[in-house]
Amino acid sequence: MCVTPRIDLPFCRYPGVGRPYRVAAVPEPGCELMVPVALRVERLTKRYELESGGTLEAVSAISFEVNAGECFGLLGPNGAGKSTTINCVTGFYPASSGSVSVCGLDVYAEPKRARQLLGVCAQDETLDSDFNVLDQLVRYATFFRIPTEEGKLRACALLKRFGLDEKANEQVESLSGGMKRRLQVARALISHPKLLVLDEPTTGLDPGMRRVLWEILMHERSAGTAILLCTHYMEEAERLCDRVGIINNGRILDVDSPRELIHRHMGDDEVQEEVRPRIVWTRPSNLEDVYLKLTGTRLQPDAPES
Repeated sequence: MCVTPRIDLPFCRYPGVGRPYRVAAVPEPGCELMVPVALRVERLTKRYELESGGTLEAVSAISFEVNAGECFGLLGPNGAGKSTTINCVTGFYPASSGSVSVCGLDVYAEPKRARQLLGVCAQDETLDSDFNVLDQLVRYATFFRIPTEEGKLRACALLKRFGLDEKANEQVESLSGGMKRRLQVARALISHPKLLVLDEPTTGLDPGMRRVLWEILMHERSAGTAILLCTHYMEEAERLCDRVGIINNGRILDVDSPRELIHRHMGDDEVQEEVRPRIVWTRPSNLEDVYLKLTGTRLQPDAPES
C-alpha cells in the first residue's frame, strides 16, 4: 500500500485563473497575488526545408502564456500546427525564430534545467517495450533524479489512479492501445511537473476512461500544475480549459475562455443541424461552431479505445 503524506494548504483564486490554486500563505485582504507564468511562448515560428525545394512554415509567429494552475488548450485538427508547437515547447525541435521559456528558463539556452520541470505526453506512443508497466514508470523517474524507492511509491499511486494497478507486472506490449495511452499520461506525471504538456492525451480512450482522465487533469490543475493541452475534441476543450487558442494552418486565430469565444463569434445564436435526412435539431453554439466560422472546416473525431 502506498501512503503519500498530505499537507493541507489554503486556496487562493488568482486573477485571470478560473479555478483556485493552492498556495502556502493567504495574502492580506485586498492584496492580489501575481500568477506565476509557467510557459511563455513569444512569436514562435518553425519552418521545414522541403526535399523538393522551398520551405514549409508549420507554425507562424504564435504567442501565448500558460499560468500556474491554468489549463490552456490549443484546439485544431491534425496538421494545424499543434504537435509542432509542442515539439518546440519541449525543446525537441529547434525554433526557426521566437522564444520559449518554462518557469523563466529558456528551453533552448538551458534545455536540461527546463526539461526537469516538464511532464510530456506526446501524440505518438513512446513507451519502452523492454520493461513491465511498473518498471516503465520507476526507470523514467530516475531521469528526474527521483530515488528508486520514491519512484516506486509514485508509480504505485499513479497506476492505481489510472486503473492500471492490476497490470503493474505485465509487459507494455501486452496492453491495449487505450491502456498504453493511460500509461503515457501517468508517466508524464511521475516527476510532479510544473508544466504538463499533453498532445491528444485521450486519443483511443473509451468515453468512460476519457472522463476519468479529465478528473485527474482537473485535480492536477487545482493543485497548481500548468497544463498545455492540444486536442481536437471540442467537449474536452470546453470542459478542461480556462483559455483556448484556436489554431489553423500554423496560426492562432483567437484566444480566450471557451465561453467568451462562443459569445464573441456566435453570440446567443442557436445552431440548427440536419442529423438525418429531413430531421433537424436545434442546440446551443459550441467551440466547434466557432472553429467552423473562423476556418471553414470541422474538427474530426477519432476511433475509441480497443
